[in-house]
Amino acid sequence: MRKISLILFILIFLISPILAQVSGENILKDMQAKWSSAKDLQMKFSITIYSYSSKGEAISQKMTMEMYYISSPQVVRINFLEPALFAGQIILIDNEKKLVRIYMPSTKQILESDLTQTGTMTSSILNIPGVSGKESDFSFDVSEVVEKNQKLYKIVGKPNTPELKTQMSYFELYITKDEMKPVRLKIYDIEQKLYMEMVWLDIKINQNLQVSKLRTLPQGKVVKQKELQQVTPIPFFSPTK
Repeated sequence: MRKISLILFILIFLISPILAQVSGENILKDMQAKWSSAKDLQMKFSITIYSYSSKGEAISQKMTMEMYYISSPQVVRINFLEPALFAGQIILIDNEKKLVRIYMPSTKQILESDLTQTGTMTSSILNIPGVSGKESDFSFDVSEVVEKNQKLYKIVGKPNTPELKTQMSYFELYITKDEMKPVRLKIYDIEQKLYMEMVWLDIKINQNLQVSKLRTLPQGKVVKQKELQQVTPIPFFSPTK
């Protein structure tokens, strides 16, 4: 699924502007102000990717990670928690220093590459503010649902552009009605089969994250690469199909 990472992060970080487009409720405007003014963000989430056998049986791969983001200077850090095969790996994307660094606990190495020479994997994450996306790319439908005695907004988005229609049929985004926090995101492929599910386990904003701490990696031998080789099959960095 092409550019799935860009789509995913546009959805995550442009939740409020999207909702403001489809609803004029003041509470959604409050959410827009809350997210757009955030100086930093930290969250724990899981991502499950689904594929299907010739018999239509679903096969899933789940990863859990923590992400830390500071808006100025723009720094993103992702810590992998599970599965055990990837636990301890760290991805650091430093827009100020124009560097991408990946710490590999199995080899005690730090793979380092020039951000400007790195491909889709990093460029997609750096589109967190959504500057490359347009709300008009999707049509939205908003409804209210109740899950576990909690009121949620359910937003269904369908792509409008020919390019997006070749990548996905629609997505479902659930957010809490009281705190306006994302709960779950589902993306369906062009055959309307569930392709990706993202579940937010914890999310916090404005925790006074320190750039120096995000940049600090475990000790390891630095291996510089002209173009970073992706060593972890991160679901939302799927290669072009």
